[in-house]
Formats: sequence, C-alpha cells, structure tokens
Amino acid sequence: MEFDRPSGTKYRVPPRTGHVCVCFNKYMVVWGGYANFSYHHEMYLPPSDIWLYDTDVGYWMKRETRGKCPPGTSGASACLVDYHMYVFAGHTEHGNVNTLHRLDLRTLEWEHVHTDSDSPSPRDKCVCWVHHNKLYVFGGFSMPLSNYLNENGEFHADRSIVGVRGWNNQLVVFDLETKTWHNPRCKGLVPSSRAAHAAAKAGAQVFLFGGRHIEERMNDLHCLDLETLTWTGPLVTPGNVPVGRSWHTFTLVSDRQMFLYGGFDQADNPLNDAWILDIVKLTWTKLDHYKNCNPHLWHTACRTREGEVVVFGGCTNNILSVEQPTEHSNEVITFLLNPLSLLRLCLHTVYKNKAKTHSDWEFLPQSLAAWLQTKNDLMLDMQKTVKEQTRDTGQSVGATCTVA
Repeated sequence: MEFDRPSGTKYRVPPRTGHVCVCFNKYMVVWGGYANFSYHHEMYLPPSDIWLYDTDVGYWMKRETRGKCPPGTSGASACLVDYHMYVFAGHTEHGNVNTLHRLDLRTLEWEHVHTDSDSPSPRDKCVCWVHHNKLYVFGGFSMPLSNYLNENGEFHADRSIVGVRGWNNQLVVFDLETKTWHNPRCKGLVPSSRAAHAAAKAGAQVFLFGGRHIEERMNDLHCLDLETLTWTGPLVTPGNVPVGRSWHTFTLVSDRQMFLYGGFDQADNPLNDAWILDIVKLTWTKLDHYKNCNPHLWHTACRTREGEVVVFGGCTNNILSVEQPTEHSNEVITFLLNPLSLLRLCLHTVYKNKAKTHSDWEFLPQSLAAWLQTKNDLMLDMQKTVKEQTRDTGQSVGATCTVA
C-alpha cells in the first residue's frame, strides 16, 4: 500500500516525547506525544495528526485523520494488527485513561473500540503485543486495580505524588474478536510491578527488560511463554549486561536477536548505549562502534522491511529536571544491524551517482526507475522546503543519523 504525496507537505516533523509508532509496509507511523511550545510549557501534539516516515527514501509526510480519535496522549502503547494501529491507555490532560482506539491505515479513520467486559485500570507506560488475534498488555503506571479488572496482579502506590497512582504487574488480554478483556492467572514467577519497561516478541515468547519499580530502575530480564502463560525469570545472562533503565526500547531484529537502545538510568542520565540480546544463548553484546548520536529516552523504535531499526524522537536530557526545559527530539536514527539487500544497495548506489546514471534510468525496469525518480523528486522537493523553512523560522527539519 502506498500513501499519495500531496503538494505542500511540511517536512519538519515536530519534536516529541512519549509518542507511539508502528511499522506499516515501508512506513514508520508516528502518533501522539508531547513537546515544548514555550519555555517550561509542554503540550500534547494534535491527536488528529499522524506522521509517516518513508523508510525507503527517508521522507516525512503528515496526514490528517478522521473519526473518533483519542485525545492528546503520552505514554500510550500501540500495536499493528493487519491494517489497523491499536492505541491503548496513556496519560492525557485529564489524567490516565484506559480506552482502546484503532486507526484504519487505509482510510485514516479512527474508531473507539468498545468492550463488552470490565476494563483494566487507567494507566500509561505499559507495554503491549499481539498474539493469535489477541492484544496483550503488561504493567504500567496506573490507578489502583480495585473497581476495575483485578482478578490477578499487584499494585504498589507511589507515595511521592499527590493522588493515588502506582506500579502494577497485571497481564491483561483483549480478544479482538469478542471485544472482551481478561486478566488471566500466569504460572511461574511474575515480574515485579513496573512501568516504562520494554518488551519484544519472538514467536510465542515475549522477553521483557527493565523498567522502574518504586525508586529502582531495573535491568532484569524475563520471558513469558504465550502458549502456557508461564513466566521464566529473572533470566541469568553471563558476562557484561546493560545497566538498569526505564523509557528504553527493545526490538526484535531476527529470529534470535533483540536490540536494546537508550533509556534513563538510576542516576537520571539519558542513555545512548545499544545492545544485542541473543535469546537462544541468553547473552548480551554491547555495540561500541558508534559514538556520535544523541542520547534518547521515551523514544520509539521499529524494525523495517529491510531489517533496519529506526529510532525516532524522545528526550535527550534529564526529563525530571526542574531547572531546565526538556529537550525534545525529532531526530531519526537508523541502525543497520544486518546487511541491506543487494537490490537496495544497488538502488542507493545508482542514486548516489545520479549525475552519471540519470540519463539511463528510463532503460531500467519500471519499478526500479519509479523508485529512483520518486527518490529524486522527494529529495529536490525536501531541499527546497528546508531552505524555505530555515529562512522563515531558522529551524531545521530534523536530523538523521545512520549507524552501520
């Protein structure tokens, strides 16, 4: 599926933190989050807007959605099911919510998904994944579980804030066919209550890493078998291991590898480290061959069709500081963790040398010639818009960084 590029598209995607994203076809679809609108004044981004990043040619497009969209939100969780992006929970200007919405990426129309059962407590900073047409959600920073779906799971109140919210370790499941929520009892040792953790799914297993529990940002690793709902962990991983953190990302990059990036450590430092977890050998490998990218926390990451990991946005300084405003990012970092396909390498080489090759593009197969011409048109259009926006506002359109 392709999205038509309208005239007048603005390329400067707004910086943001606490947003969600999914990878749909060749696009990274970005929604929600919040940003600075003036010194120490932060606001939610317009909820009717989505931004599409074409991972093939490195191009941003803005789209206006329709229907019953969620309110401006941070800390929601999102999953892709066929042509739909599901968005659950989060924090709004009125507090935590427990609503479920879905966006049809063909029509760009939102729908509020109603449930025929009790719902989980309002929460944010939880994780979600999809398995066998069911949406799974674990943990988060929530309202108390009482008066909501609460057959299983623990809640630990945060005594440092006004009002009653805290950490939970519930596993809740939404059946997409029956539109009902369930709170199943799991076997094994359930991970402790936490929020701002990260999880990645490989087959019928989900690996969960880190997150914050009360005052501790953890570096424990757990595995959930989705066929038996049995937790295993904390898993022992010999050798060097990542430090405890929250607000990081964890992304499946192959049948046996997961990619950990960034976050916020126990000393309130934003992180710029990257790790590979071998889920068969249960070993961590730190990637030390890049140093130039900014740290990121509460960003998003997704795996492209080519096997790259694209990281977008987030906060680049101490998000808890009261002395300086949060530095929100619109940077795109592309991690090349596996070799690109030969076709992709050839297309990039031909485009890079377009001064010599352009006259011969018409003799290529139609699909390849169209890719090159689209890339060329978009880059020329983008360069023009960058010059206009820089002249008018003095602001750039957002940095990109590719790490091989």
